[in-house]
Amino acid sequence: MKYEYNGNLLEEDRINLVANEIINVYHKIPIDKAKEIAMLEGKISTDCNLEIVFTRLYNIMLIMSSDKSIVKRVYIDLFNILNANQNARKIDYYYQVLEEIYNFLNGERIFPLLDEF
Repeated sequence: MKYEYNGNLLEEDRINLVANEIINVYHKIPIDKAKEIAMLEGKISTDCNLEIVFTRLYNIMLIMSSDKSIVKRVYIDLFNILNANQNARKIDYYYQVLEEIYNFLNGERIFPLLDEF
């Protein structure tokens, strides 16, 4: 997925750009949901980092939590990204969140909100 600099765009243009980036990877997400996800994300005005990636993928899972097949696909993508970035800052935090999303996928809890951590 692209995580393009969008700090110079008007909000509507930024939302459309991010929504299209999401749909290009996760084709089953409807445009209205992709825009809702994009609205949760702030402007990207720095180089892409793990926090930006985590935030977008978490937001996708949050908004799409009623469709566990999409959540599972995004979960796997995020899991692989975290495994490739073992030395990243806040990695333990990201894994804690991911563990609770795993529990959600297994029907053991509701979808976890970040303020729980």
